[in-house]
Amino acid sequence: MEKPAEQKKGMAIAMKYYYPDYFDDFECVPGHECPDSCCIRWQIVVDPDTLKKYRHVQGPLGKRMAEKIDFSTGRICPHGEDNRCEFLNEDNLCDIVLELGENALCETCHTHPRHEEVYPNVRERSLAMTCPIACKQLLERKEPVNIDCYEVHARKEWDPFFDHKLFAELVPTRDTLLSIAQNRKFSMNQRMVMILGMAHDVESRIHHRAERKHTSFPLKNLPIFPNFTDREKHQLRKIRKAYCEDTAYEKIEKRLDEIIYDEKYFRQENEEPVSTIMTDMLFALSTMEALNPEWPPLLQSILNIREEMSREESRGRMAEYTEQEDEIELEQMLVYFLYVYCCTSAYDEQLLAKCKMAVVNVLIIRELWFMRWMENDELLTIDDKAELAHWYVREIENSDENMEQWDSLMQRSPRFAIKKILKVLRRGDILKQTH
Repeated sequence: MEKPAEQKKGMAIAMKYYYPDYFDDFECVPGHECPDSCCIRWQIVVDPDTLKKYRHVQGPLGKRMAEKIDFSTGRICPHGEDNRCEFLNEDNLCDIVLELGENALCETCHTHPRHEEVYPNVRERSLAMTCPIACKQLLERKEPVNIDCYEVHARKEWDPFFDHKLFAELVPTRDTLLSIAQNRKFSMNQRMVMILGMAHDVESRIHHRAERKHTSFPLKNLPIFPNFTDREKHQLRKIRKAYCEDTAYEKIEKRLDEIIYDEKYFRQENEEPVSTIMTDMLFALSTMEALNPEWPPLLQSILNIREEMSREESRGRMAEYTEQEDEIELEQMLVYFLYVYCCTSAYDEQLLAKCKMAVVNVLIIRELWFMRWMENDELLTIDDKAELAHWYVREIENSDENMEQWDSLMQRSPRFAIKKILKVLRRGDILKQTH
């Protein structure tokens, strides 16, 4: 990985760069070799520095740039039924690269699917699963993913609106969540139960501290983020330690049915089956913006199949599917989602929602794979898995509107209540144990 140049130490502190250990292994494939070009169905915004360069491009390409790029906003609006980038030619190659070279690309196009989340004095890099090649490489990996870190000296970055104290607790919390996600002593369903349990416990301590938050005087709009008390820090360390113990799931399991079947929630005359919970989750997806016109028909076909299947048939077929399931593939996706999402809760204190989003993403991708497996007479290739997984993630992550709505649903919608997600995981684990 190319490291930024170090600055003079006198004015510097450590800038930390986090990245998964496979980050440098990615290689893009050109043109029609790519199964789903990132230059299609994605509205690109050109960065200001590149816009300045594009203003001086001459000839036919310069004229096209003047016509097709909104230089006030940097937007390149996709065109046609396929929503292709204006500079993507019939061979699925970029005319800008062909004429000016790869260095002429804007920052987004040059780095994708490499993504960098920016926090004060911290940069977190990832390879987006929205890319089919990056997604397939991740699914094919069998070893646990390591999150590496290096430091360089840089100027101190301070944002008065950023909760630096919360972020400092979220990083070790995420490390523990990733460790749980990769603990192969437990089934994937058990690991996801523990992740939700820990996120719930940590968030309750975060919200307890938040009650002491106030704004500064006379700058009423400037938040004052209180310190975590020694007691709260001790509680957070205790939670992280407890969920790393080999007996962690055993302790949770004793209370799991009590939590799931709370009288106010589930002890009704007609108890809600797991299949209905999954159908509701899929239906929520159908209410969101569709980037690919083929996405809504796919969701509708899955909903139709679910409606036609009886409760017993759905349970039986899923049990057959899980017998041949490779849990390592689910683990790699869960690690990706946790790594990318967890620390963003520094902005809204909603760690549980971020972890629910990670778990639900895995459950829905598993559902997409299950349906393709049934459709293909119990055959499911790695290409099928990469196609469906990257497609789903692209529909969510390539739309700011969808990401915001998905996060909001995790926080507020009864469809994604933690008890419902736990019920899906609990039933899945029982099915796995009995077959």
